[in-house]
Amino acid sequence: MPPTALRTAAKLIRFRPDELARITARARACGHTPARFIRETALGAVPAARREPAAADVLRALARLGASLDALARYGCTQQAPGLLDRLTRVLRDREALVRCVVTSHRPRSSP
Repeated sequence: MPPTALRTAAKLIRFRPDELARITARARACGHTPARFIRETALGAVPAARREPAAADVLRALARLGASLDALARYGCTQQAPGLLDRLTRVLRDREALVRCVVTSHRPRSSP
């Protein structure tokens, strides 16, 4: 369908107030209007809730930190520094645990 094609066909759908409230809440979590949410979901899209901007910033910072630690670990391997390598390995594991924690705590919760 061309991007300039207008939607001219309409279909009335009736919801109970609690159903519409759930749809509206899920649509807002995805950054969509209820109409867009219903249309895209009905057409097969799986709408995903947006992450909080703060969580995205933290995850990017953790990714940069992980890349730096990875580079240091490779340096530790080439320089025959086993103590450094062990410490970096522990730090990398801690960083991975923190990433999992941030992702889990900011995972969108579906409405009941």
